[in-house]
Amino acid sequence: MKNKLITAFITSCLISGAALADDDCTDPVADWQPKEHLRQTMIDNGWKVQRIKVDDGCYEVKGLDRNGHQVEAKFSPASLKILELEIKFDGSGDISDYLGNQEFRQKLGNDINPESNTATSKPKVTIE
Repeated sequence: MKNKLITAFITSCLISGAALADDDCTDPVADWQPKEHLRQTMIDNGWKVQRIKVDDGCYEVKGLDRNGHQVEAKFSPASLKILELEIKFDGSGDISDYLGNQEFRQKLGNDINPESNTATSKPKVTIE
């Protein structure tokens, strides 16, 4: 009986662990675009890129936006679509640079519905 309980517990932990791993990128390494392509895209959008690293199979970018706010973003390495965006405003922030800027979203690879002007694949956005 104890063995069955232990086996059930371990199985449930493994299943729940797999569910938590959904945030990871699963793009095959052969399909990845170079980090420098992502760096240049961010520089072209006015970001000062401090670091690009691979985290959980995704590209993670840390730096400053064109207004000097700290930003951290997670990208799919194959498509360079933005998956998560975290912005730390210093009290003078304006989110319209991110939410209302269609050109910015298109450069980052998000699908835009021109009739409603909304992204059909929305990244997770955190604003502090």
